Amino acid sequence: MKHVLNARFLVTCAIISVLIFVADIAFHATFVPDLYVGYPQRAAGEMAPLMPFLFLTYLVQITMFLWLFVRLYPERGIGKAVWWGLWGGLFVVLPNMQFFVGVAGTTWTLLAVQVVEAIVLLIAAGIIFEFVYRPRAASAAEPARA
Repeated sequence: MKHVLNARFLVTCAIISVLIFVADIAFHATFVPDLYVGYPQRAAGEMAPLMPFLFLTYLVQITMFLWLFVRLYPERGIGKAVWWGLWGGLFVVLPNMQFFVGVAGTTWTLLAVQVVEAIVLLIAAGIIFEFVYRPRAASAAEPARA
């Protein structure tokens, strides 16, 4: 995997980021619309114009997550995608745990949902990536490298 950051990789990451972003927004709107009740937050009218920025954070974070996956697990596989989703998902949500300590109104339930949600979304991202982004066959003369 000499050239991981190519157009094919970046397009794949962008598509996966869109899927994960839409799934996350749908999850919050459908299954846990009251999750943030009592949590200090912006009014809906203030949040709407910030959605492109929120999507940008997903795009950057998921691209970095998948780049690390390819670098850490060059042989890849579904099992490794799930494993990296577990650990990478936990790593992604660590700042939420720090906010939990300092932000009034944050509950253990909110924190638990955020941790599980991050892990599930990044496991999904890893599995989708594993199915969609198949490495091109390396030539017999060139050994595979991480």
